[in-house]
Formats: sequence, structure tokens, C-alpha cells
Amino acid sequence: MSRKRKTKQKTSEKTNPYDQAFKFLAEDDPESLLILLGAIEPGEPVEIELLPREVGLSALFPDQPYLIRKGQEERIKHVEAQTEWPDNMPERMTEYALLLWLKNRNRPIDSYVLLLTPRGLPENPPQEGEIGIDDLRIVKRLRIIRLWEISAVEALASGREALLPFVPLMDGERAELEQGAMRVKQVRDEPRRNEMAKHFLMLGGLRYNRYELLELVGRTDMIPLEQLKRSDFYQYILDEGREEGREEGREEGREEGREEGLEAVADLFRLFAGYRFPGIQLGAEVEAVGDIKLLQQLCHELDQIPTPAALRQRLAELASARQTK
Repeated sequence: MSRKRKTKQKTSEKTNPYDQAFKFLAEDDPESLLILLGAIEPGEPVEIELLPREVGLSALFPDQPYLIRKGQEERIKHVEAQTEWPDNMPERMTEYALLLWLKNRNRPIDSYVLLLTPRGLPENPPQEGEIGIDDLRIVKRLRIIRLWEISAVEALASGREALLPFVPLMDGERAELEQGAMRVKQVRDEPRRNEMAKHFLMLGGLRYNRYELLELVGRTDMIPLEQLKRSDFYQYILDEGREEGREEGREEGREEGREEGLEAVADLFRLFAGYRFPGIQLGAEVEAVGDIKLLQQLCHELDQIPTPAALRQRLAELASARQTK
């Protein structure tokens, strides 16, 4: 199977972490994605070409269209990845199909919706989309792929590395989650391994408790702390701790809320400390620091602290400085 690669497309559009995880798979290994969707068969002699994502007219950007050549036949496979089902999905897919057809005449278009979670999906989702005005009607068939119905065991057995970040959302249990984490750790190329680990965490957070995920990757040493700190997942956890503090402050009153917020960030700090120093147990010494911003800053500095003893000393220094104020 041959595949034409193109330079990754740069656009001014904003992307969220889940889009980035999908685009990693879509651009890094389109063959694996198309096999996952059932769009092509394993070993099928086809040529895959990434098409430009901008489809003109309304400056819409489909997640990823491909041009598939098999012998003399050419077809376009268009894939949209969604964390949840939006009500306008059928109409949006039909509009994308129309615009892709206008740009790539005489090529049939197959439309796939890759759902990462069942959120918002109706019991009987529409299998077609329709757009039109007056007596003009355009109808497009949709192929809905439910990621949670795809076997994690089979994905792991396929040996396709680019699928590993999606294993947490597939049909599997904790054993497959841990096996996926270990497989990511075994990826030889370090930049690729770190990128896959960040996507594994972010996508895994759609299904699993984020704190449990962080504990898992810390235990398996899947990604170094300094790399984790640059990830969207790390910032998401920090923001989540801050938001918990703000919410509890609004609900419980200023002083009570401050204490609840401190407790939430203290729990977060212990989690990151356990990632940095597996097995370390930190108790009241964390709360003794008594300052949410200081604990958040320490989260960012953890990889610069050499030993558990040095961390305990730093905590003691901060607590002592607070008492002397």
C-alpha cells in the first residue's frame, strides 16, 4: 500500500486537544485510521493522499479528507471526529460533502463520523443528512463509527502505533488501558513517544478519572514530568484544581471556600509529587504551606527538585515562612 505524504497543513483555525489527537492519527498514519473506520481493508492495494482541508466557499475545514486510489477508481473518504454528537451533525456532513464534491468533481465521496464517546448520541441517530432550499435537495449517507464498540484488544494486536492514544476509549478494560500505556512507553522515537503519551492522557480523560490516569503514567514512566508539564493535560488538571477552588468559594463562603480550594490544590500537588517521586507520602506538610499559588508554582518546579528529602525541606521552608509573616 503506498501513501503520499504532504506537509502538515497550517491554518489560522483554533484546535482543541481532542482535535490535535485526531489530527496526529489522521496525518501520521491515515492507513490505520481508514482501516479503523472500515473504509479500506488491511493489506488492500490502494494509494492514500491527504487532501487539503480547506474546501473554499465558506472557508470550512473538514477534519480530514483523503483521496483513495485503487486501480482506476478514485474515491474521497471524509472523516469527522467528534467527542460528542452535535444535533447539526447530519447537515454539517452533507454540507462538507457538497463542498468537497464541488472542489473534486467526478469523485464519489464517503462520509464517516468517528465518535469518541456516546455523549449526546440519540438511540437511533440519523443515517443521512439533508440540506436544500425550495425544490433543491441534497441527501448524503453517513457512516457512524462508534469508537467504544471497536475492540481495544484487536487494536493493540494490530501493531499500529498511531492507534495507541485511542485505546482508552475503545471496547476494553483496565488491562487494555495499562497495556496501551506500556506500548506507548516502548515507542522508540522520543518526540513521537511524548506526543503520543500526551494524546493518550487527554483522550483517556474522556473516560477515566484524570487523577488515576496520571498515577498510571507515573507508575509506567510513560512520559517524563518535564514533557508532561508542557501538555494540555497538565494545564487542564491545574485549571481544574483552580476552578474547584473558585466554585467551592462561591458555594461555601469566602473563608470556607478558600480552605476547600486549598485542599483541592493540595490533593493535586500530592498527585504530581507522587508522579515525580513514586511512593512518596505527603500529609499535613502540604496544607501547612497554606497558599494555593505557592502550591501551584511548586507543581511547575517539581522536576527541578532532585530528591524526596529536598521536596520535604522545600515544603517545610514555605510553611515556616508563612508562620513568620
